[in-house]
Amino acid sequence: MPKPSPAKKNQIRKAGQPRVIKHPRQSKVTPKVLAKNAKRKEPPVRKAVAGNRGFLTIPKRAQASATRTAQSDRSVTKLTLKVGEPRQPKLNPVRTASVKQYEAAVRLLYSHEYEKAKVAFERVIAAFAEDKEVVERCRIHLRLCEQKIARKPAAPRTLDEHYDWAIALMNEGKYEESIDHLNKALKSNPRCDYVIYALAITHCRTGNFDRALASLQTAIGLRPENRFLAQRDSDFDVLKQDSRFVSLVFPDQPSASIR
Repeated sequence: MPKPSPAKKNQIRKAGQPRVIKHPRQSKVTPKVLAKNAKRKEPPVRKAVAGNRGFLTIPKRAQASATRTAQSDRSVTKLTLKVGEPRQPKLNPVRTASVKQYEAAVRLLYSHEYEKAKVAFERVIAAFAEDKEVVERCRIHLRLCEQKIARKPAAPRTLDEHYDWAIALMNEGKYEESIDHLNKALKSNPRCDYVIYALAITHCRTGNFDRALASLQTAIGLRPENRFLAQRDSDFDVLKQDSRFVSLVFPDQPSASIR
């Protein structure tokens, strides 16, 4: 029996052995191979080259749509700024005038000049009837003026009533009205020393020093105790450098004419 050739021996040996089929995934893949495969799958990146406008040119339709979008964005931004900005209120000249007259009337009310304040509020109501807010406020203050006028005490008649009224007016700084009531009090008793003394103080506060010294001299002549009152009265401080006042109130001291 002839011997088989080496090739046949290999075939027989291979035929006797089970055939092993290798799966493609089980094959050894190196990192370099993976990198090459990944490069092949990726789309090629084209670089812009100077002078080659083909890669940088945008289609005309895309350019038009982009322009419209930018314009609409700018218009929306402008509109947003206009809406967000605080609007300056427009000045109403009628309202300005009504408020101004209303405030003047309120100042008269706070100064206790209720008669004048009442007239002022009535003028505002008549002139600015369309300004409901100011008119309503005027009516409230007008009622207050009427209440104050109704509670106002009766006009003074006696000497003491005129004197008390004059002192109250003097404390409020209403010197002319105070002098008027003191003179009315003197009509009842021209030799009332405390009324004349108050008249001297009022003249001194108004700067009429000649009348103040004359009234003070009369008050001291009627009642010498008024001299000691004048020495300590701060209302006559402005006259303490006047030689006439010093000789009248401090007769024991030497007088030096300064005025």
